[in-house]
Amino acid sequence: MVTLKRENVLSKKIRPSERFVRFCGADCSGCEAYKRFMTGSEDWLVNVHTGFRWCWLPKDYPKGKDCKIRTCCEEKRIEYCGECPQFETCSRMKEFYSQSGHEVLKNRIQKIVKERGRMIRWKFRFWRACLTNAKRNN
Repeated sequence: MVTLKRENVLSKKIRPSERFVRFCGADCSGCEAYKRFMTGSEDWLVNVHTGFRWCWLPKDYPKGKDCKIRTCCEEKRIEYCGECPQFETCSRMKEFYSQSGHEVLKNRIQKIVKERGRMIRWKFRFWRACLTNAKRNN
């Protein structure tokens, strides 16, 4: 039996504003199942309509199955579907985001990916400047 530890769920080393945003853009910080889990309950950890377990659960959680979005992101080694080059043309994501209320999730993912891209470009320019200055000083 898998022992679920809340500290394992919270241990991701990512910015606090992104900590609860999942592969598809869902923000699980307000999720009732997540709140119950944080108080020690293991009720409702699998969606009764789809059979999918919540994606913040460990891969070895014995009940339910992983959603196809999580599986795809993990296979491609990306944290968010919006980081995938096929994001805009992906039929799975088009279908998912066409559901009522899911446009918010898509917008959230696009915003995070855009901010990350900006941060990566800034870090690259910073380190390139540092290396250039170091070469000049030698």
